[in-house]
Amino acid sequence: MIWIRADANKEIGMGHLMRCLSVAKALKARGVDVLFLMADDEAAELLSARGQSYRVLHSHYRSLEAELPTLLPMISNEKPDLFLVDSYSVTGPYLEQLHSVVRTACIDDCGQIPAPVDILINYNIYGSQIDYGPMAAGASGTQLLLGPSYAPLRPEFAHTAYNVREEARQVLVTAGGSDPYDLSGQFLQRALSDPDACRLQYHVVSGAFHPHIASLCETAAQKDNVHIHRNVTDMASLMQSCDIAVTAGGSTMYELCAVGVPILSFSFVENQRRIVECFREKKISAYGGDYVKDGAAIFDDLLAGLKELAADRKLRQEFSQKERNLVDGQGAQRLACALTASIQKP
Repeated sequence: MIWIRADANKEIGMGHLMRCLSVAKALKARGVDVLFLMADDEAAELLSARGQSYRVLHSHYRSLEAELPTLLPMISNEKPDLFLVDSYSVTGPYLEQLHSVVRTACIDDCGQIPAPVDILINYNIYGSQIDYGPMAAGASGTQLLLGPSYAPLRPEFAHTAYNVREEARQVLVTAGGSDPYDLSGQFLQRALSDPDACRLQYHVVSGAFHPHIASLCETAAQKDNVHIHRNVTDMASLMQSCDIAVTAGGSTMYELCAVGVPILSFSFVENQRRIVECFREKKISAYGGDYVKDGAAIFDDLLAGLKELAADRKLRQEFSQKERNLVDGQGAQRLACALTASIQKP
């Protein structure tokens, strides 16, 4: 049995939970039972719909140490084989106390894991460049699983076909599961006011916790070329139908890479910025800016980038090929294999 500690809510979106669900599905395919632990019940409906067992700790997602008096006795009594943590709120004392009673794994995006774990996962494009100190040197016995080959994508993203069409007409727009600044809506208004960009078709993906869904739907009701997609069950197919993706940094970028959709990326939180800038440095995607640093000025850059990609099929082909070389959609299976092997060790 593997326990997975992850949260999803209106503040942090769905990213942590969705990538852990991909790992859970791959684990179940290998015959490993999985239990999710969450601070609250905001994502309970989603987990139930996926047939996934879960428990609510009635804690706060930003205060993991406060849940230890509840969590540690549960672990001692039920003895899971492995505890996988996916949270930006993880602390050294939290991991140390977990590690003292159970084999522990952690998904890291920031390169700042505060205590040794048995397995450390950083599937980001910069993952292999991070110096994890004693863990990287092997002194702690930590197994490192680094780089995009471990990106935990759903099975639908493996072995997808994609065609870079002569004319770019369909544009995917997404700012993640919550989009607190309504960046999708702001970009959409800017694009629709441009005499060239207004001719394109826009497919806006709205996550379960999107606070601006009403205004997005109002725009779609007024514009025939705006389409809102909620509760998407086959994201790979939607991506395959699009010629360009305007996206915030994060797991969505790795999904787009697996499909091969040319990417125009931007960031609005710190952990996204590093991903987006690394993609730009490696010339794998077009760059749209950092909302935290540049504010509304990024919409001019995004519009310019969109028009450049739409007009240049050769550039779209170049990006598409580099993306598919980076991510093959098998990361969740690789992680499940490593986690399963870990719990089978004597």
